[in-house]
Amino acid sequence: MRLDTNMGVIEINLRPDIAPIHVENFLQYVNDGDYNNSFIHRSIAGFIVQGGGFTFINQLFDYVPVDPAIVNEFALSNVRGTVAMAKVGSDPNSATSQWFINLADNASNLDFQNGGFTVFGEVSVGMDVADAIAALPTVNFGAPIGSALPMRNMPNAIPVVWESHLVMINNAEQKGLFIPMLPNLFYGVLAAFIFIVGNKIRVRKKGQ
Repeated sequence: MRLDTNMGVIEINLRPDIAPIHVENFLQYVNDGDYNNSFIHRSIAGFIVQGGGFTFINQLFDYVPVDPAIVNEFALSNVRGTVAMAKVGSDPNSATSQWFINLADNASNLDFQNGGFTVFGEVSVGMDVADAIAALPTVNFGAPIGSALPMRNMPNAIPVVWESHLVMINNAEQKGLFIPMLPNLFYGVLAAFIFIVGNKIRVRKKGQ
């Protein structure tokens, strides 16, 4: 999938084979347009850049509308370039809309916190964009946006023209066709069905 930001394009290779619930959840937000006009609200150099929490539309800050929380699917390590879902502390099954890109190998930290942070994709294009975002100065915006808001062209006038300073995600779009992963039990039943039907066909041919 593709994120068009005002600092460049980031493309993410999603991993439904590893975290099908997280991929489906993420694409639901993408296809609903919830990430359009959102912004990167947290940037910690050498750690992560994070988005999916807030929007800025028509001069107003707002929350990204959230769907129900999803179950944790931790499997892949949080190494540089991976994309994972953020969640509430002390609740492994609390991920909703917020996601982050790992700027470094954070496995020793994030793989063991709160049940492990579920990686559901990897940046295939645009890690230089993520690094450039992490290199920006940050400001303490206060709650709920937080203390590490990255700023382009630090404002020096009032009123602040926020579109000129926020790292905006102008558009998020799905690339290609996503087919939800089916439970392993289904594949087992399907394989058994194919085996049985195949044997019947072969038996009929022998009897002809």
